[in-house]
Amino acid sequence: PHSSLVRPRDVLAFMGASCCGDSKCCRSCSSEENELLYSLAAGSLRLGGVCTPRNVWLMRYLCDSKVPTFLLQDHVKVEEETLETPGGPLKLEWVLPTWLADARGSPSSDARTLPKGKLRRIMLYMHGGAFVLCTPGSLRGCTAPLAHALDAALVVPEYRRPPEHSIHAAIEDGFAAYGHLLREYPEAEIILGGESAGGSLAAAMLVALRGSPLPMPAGAFLMSPWTDISGEGPEAGLAHTRPMKDTRDYLPLDLIAFIAQHARGDLPPCEVPASPVYVEGSLAELPPIFVLYGLDEVLCGQIEHFIEVWSTKGANIQHLGVRGGVHAPVLFSFCHAPSRDSLPVLARFFGASAPRTLGCTPCAEVGEGEEKGLVANAV
Repeated sequence: PHSSLVRPRDVLAFMGASCCGDSKCCRSCSSEENELLYSLAAGSLRLGGVCTPRNVWLMRYLCDSKVPTFLLQDHVKVEEETLETPGGPLKLEWVLPTWLADARGSPSSDARTLPKGKLRRIMLYMHGGAFVLCTPGSLRGCTAPLAHALDAALVVPEYRRPPEHSIHAAIEDGFAAYGHLLREYPEAEIILGGESAGGSLAAAMLVALRGSPLPMPAGAFLMSPWTDISGEGPEAGLAHTRPMKDTRDYLPLDLIAFIAQHARGDLPPCEVPASPVYVEGSLAELPPIFVLYGLDEVLCGQIEHFIEVWSTKGANIQHLGVRGGVHAPVLFSFCHAPSRDSLPVLARFFGASAPRTLGCTPCAEVGEGEEKGLVANAV
């Protein structure tokens, strides 16, 4: 079947977003049923990846659709906000625990009406999609379980994407959102996060924050970060990977290579921000970082190389490789027990590494526009 009819990523996102992620609920299914569902979910994504023509705009048609909010379970709600930035209007999607969304006392879908004093922890989350694909709405299968597990608001910017824009533009949009959160929510802890290409963007943002006027986030979460898109031809984006014959991962190698070359454009492939693994200098001033990835994913070797390189340069990294996990394990937390079990580990990490007494720089100390120009620090 042609993938434009199957739309496998939509099917998986619907299933992931509509599952509550509660261990008792998920374990009501037998292990055999969950294993079958896991195999079907990953297999449907791989089928779509193999069958889809190598055309960015057609792939966007297949990948960019939003998961309808009525499919989300009662523990999370979605709201929207739009910022005016030098790069144009920037949409932010807020994924909120229900108690927080309801704390204002009246129904609303506008994040600007949230009671600021109750926002104790916010994760600025750079969504994945190989740099060129997906939107905040299409990755709710990741953001909804994270908001629930961390009991925190996730703010997901709809950043500008290659190939129309440079990776620099995506990072600029990330910093526009970061500066906004620092100014509007000075008492909240800000955590930086992202998955896949979004994890790479978050890593590049951390590099850019070294020596900048903006404060570091309280912590960082990188899920299956794709931090090396160097290489040419069929090897692009695959440095340090270990191809596995029996992997259940859903990322075809030729698709990785195709997108890597489209994503980096004219940027130097072996430098930040295209490939944060090649950062120079000390990383000792970075906040604690948690890296989550699947031991069965194609990028496993590259991710472990990234962890080793950054740790050698002074980064404080804890990591968890999910047994049997594929790319972006949280996306499969509804049907794969080890992926689901990673969520409380992640919550404990940030409970210890980002205590609620640790606040961000007061609003008065974060000037309007200080986030501008930080992309230059990432090079």
